[in-house]
Amino acid sequence: MSEPSLTITYFDLLSEIGRMLGYGRDSGQWSDEERSDIDSVINSGLRQFYVPPPVDPSQNSHLWSFLKPIDTITTEVGVRTYDLPDDFGGIEGDLTFETGSGKQFVRLANEGTVRNLAAYNNYVGTPSMAAIRPKASDGTSGQRFEIIFWKSPNDIYVLSYRKIVLLNKLSETNPYPLGTMAHGETILESCLSIAEQRLNDGNKGTHFEQFRVRLAASIMFDRQSTRANFLGYNGDRSDLNASDSGRTTIVTYNGNQP
Repeated sequence: MSEPSLTITYFDLLSEIGRMLGYGRDSGQWSDEERSDIDSVINSGLRQFYVPPPVDPSQNSHLWSFLKPIDTITTEVGVRTYDLPDDFGGIEGDLTFETGSGKQFVRLANEGTVRNLAAYNNYVGTPSMAAIRPKASDGTSGQRFEIIFWKSPNDIYVLSYRKIVLLNKLSETNPYPLGTMAHGETILESCLSIAEQRLNDGNKGTHFEQFRVRLAASIMFDRQSTRANFLGYNGDRSDLNASDSGRTTIVTYNGNQP
């Protein structure tokens, strides 16, 4: 599968940041210190893009849809606690069982609630509740997380969840940032705004303002590309008789009503 030719890459960012810092575009002419400066700017710029400042101070930071892939956990009989992946940064929503299993979802709850339930009665059965908690760390490695279930699994279950992913640095062997071509200019302006601040003793300038403009556009695109058009049945039928109920319709949004 080939990448769209307008997709921004690590090599594009190296070239643009090298020019911005006054080192030129040719990486073969950079010293080790200059290359380190450029990589530092790119890393900060990517962190700023992936966890962006709120566009509106009254709102939360936007959580990108492309940072929430589906992952799975496979349980073992009688085991309540499981390590989560190194790139785990959180869960959005509840956990679900395999298609066709006939099982309800596993609700994500407060860690204290799950721990208290297990202390009161550690049932063995189909898990119905789970919680995320950080693992202890002495700082020799990054902090990790684990998930605990209630009830203790009575079988092998494959549970799916939407994981908020933590990312690695870009490199020559891993040159593509997440976000696809649509967010390329936003990523570039984020990196340029960091370079601008490094050159101006931390003062924000034109590139930071342009980053905010591009960020607003990227957030709008992200929301539009993942929003649901189908909102489901809109009604409880409490005021319908038997003959009326057959004439009910499905409500859609930005779509056609069947």
